[in-house]
Amino acid sequence: MSEQTIDEKPSHESTFWNDATKYASASKDESFVEEVAYMMVTLHRTGA
Repeated sequence: MSEQTIDEKPSHESTFWNDATKYASASKDESFVEEVAYMMVTLHRTGA
């Protein structure tokens, strides 16, 4: 397992969040949008 600094983000995570943000902003799927919003707020509050 390799160590990463805080500034480094794995590309697959970046791609996921970019795709999720685009889908959530254009989607009518309210449950998906609510789940993404919950994850983003939770991650922000926990400093993850």
